[in-house]
Formats: sequence, structure tokens, C-alpha cells
Amino acid sequence: MTTHEKKTFFATYDWAKSWKDLPWAHDEPTLFLSEICRLRKPGRALDIGCGAGTDSVYLASQGWDVTSLDFMPKALAYTAQRAAEKGVKIRPVEADITEWVPDRQYDLVLDHGLLHNMDPVRYPAYRATVMKALASDGEFVLLHWHPRFPGQGNGKMGPTRVDREQIQAFFAPELQERFFAREEFEDLPDMVGGGMSQAYYWFRPNLAWQRPAELLEQVRSTLKSHGIAADGTAPPIAAELLARVVGPGRLGISHRNPAAAETRSILAQWCEKARVEAADAARLLNLFASDQGGKICVAGAPRCDNCAVRFCKRLRYR
Repeated sequence: MTTHEKKTFFATYDWAKSWKDLPWAHDEPTLFLSEICRLRKPGRALDIGCGAGTDSVYLASQGWDVTSLDFMPKALAYTAQRAAEKGVKIRPVEADITEWVPDRQYDLVLDHGLLHNMDPVRYPAYRATVMKALASDGEFVLLHWHPRFPGQGNGKMGPTRVDREQIQAFFAPELQERFFAREEFEDLPDMVGGGMSQAYYWFRPNLAWQRPAELLEQVRSTLKSHGIAADGTAPPIAAELLARVVGPGRLGISHRNPAAAETRSILAQWCEKARVEAADAARLLNLFASDQGGKICVAGAPRCDNCAVRFCKRLRYR
């Protein structure tokens, strides 16, 4: 934690008479949390930089086992007080996220505005902790400020504005964006840089990256169900189609839509990390998408109803 960050936060908490005075206080839970609570059973949740405590208390009231983490004692006091008033329990942890070592993994990790208030020199440590804390099938929700127009400054007090592409790249390849939303604030004090776009992200672990052998086995299973021998061959598919297959909209081997010319290089890097033969992976994908093969993951209208590749984004979230 840098001296500048400490001074800013201590001054703000010393000034606040209650949690409602905090500039980052909010009455409603962060976007996407209620949907996550609807879709999955309560588990372990980590609220990074719990601040005013709204999200920690909300999740605890929904049955989650909540760890509320903040380096500010007063933030934890506000959160504990509000939890007691609601008759729920939270697990307070006073720590800096870049120095803290998780003793468990969490089904949900939330950051409502901590990263964008952090000194960039601490980004790698923050990222490493998030990756350690998040379960292999967990959910990660992030609120981060964006520029309202290219080149917009941050203001004396920050927070740092970062665009969507940079956020996606920061968490890639381990995490894959599921949902994105933004809210415009046209007029804010000059000390924080004026207006901004408040962006919300919902990430999930990128299974295609984490479990490549399983992905290829799902491709083989799909081919088998169509009577296609997995050891067969087919002519190489067009580079443009291969880019779509490995891109974020389908298999997600790449977190962005790659240029056709770089796709085979991306695939080769993925195979090297996964200790998979690049030639074998390319052959399977050719069979998977080629008109002379399975005709499954074709360009215009992929046959998702006849596909068993559960890691594909087109199927994973249906």
C-alpha cells in the first residue's frame, strides 16, 4: 500500500460520520450479484475492499459465507455493524489484498472499485491473489471506471480509468468475460476527473485455457457422435473460420478475436502450454469445422444442438 493511497483513504474515513458519507457508499448490491444468487446455491464469497459493507451484508443475507476484506479498520467496523443490524454474520479480515494469502477458495469474488484505486505497481500482486482465491468454477464481479472519451484524464484523486479491452487483457487468459454493462456519469467533481463510465464485469474461469485436454476430448466425443473418426483428416479450414473457433465467442482459447494471420500462432502457444501436440489439435479442429469433416462448428450457423463441447461459450451459458 503506497503512502498516497493510505493518506487518501484514512482521510476519507476520518471525515465520514457514517458509512453513508463514504464516496463509494451504495444502497443497492453491485450489479450481477442478485443474478448470481439466483443462478447458484450460496457458497463462499470474498468481498475485496468491502468499504461500506453493502455487498457483504447482502450476500450474507442470501446465505453466503462471506469474508469481508479491507485494509481500513473503519470499513470493517461499518460492515460488521451493518451485518449485526441485519442479523447476519460476516468474517472480517484486515489486510492489504496484495499482501494477503487466501486460506481457502471462493465461489464468488467481488471487487467494487478497489482495483481502480490502486497504484499500478501493485496490479500483478492483486491479480495473483484473485487467481488464487477464485474457485475453478467461481464467479468474479468487478466494478471499474472507464474513460467517457479517449484520452480522458484521471483527476488528482483518481480513480484510474481503464477501457474494456485493457481489463479483458489484464485477466486473460485465465478468466473469460461473461457479461459487461456500463453506466454513464456525466458530471463529477474535477478532482476525480469529471464524468466517467462506471463499468461492471462478470468473469468466469476460462475452462478452455485451464483444462485443454478436456476440451479436446469434448471435440473427439462430438466427432464420434457424428460418426467421424477422431484420427481422420480433413483439409485445413480457412484462417478466418479458425479465428472464430478459437476466439472468445466460441472455444475461448483467445480472449479477443484474433486476426486470421495470427490464429495458428495463438493455437500453437496454447498447445505448448497445455503439452498437447499442435498438429493433433489443429487436425481435430479441422475435422470439427470442415465441410469435409463434421460440419459442426461452421462459419455461418454452427450446429450447437449437435455439439458436446461444453466449454464453448455458445453452449456454456445456455
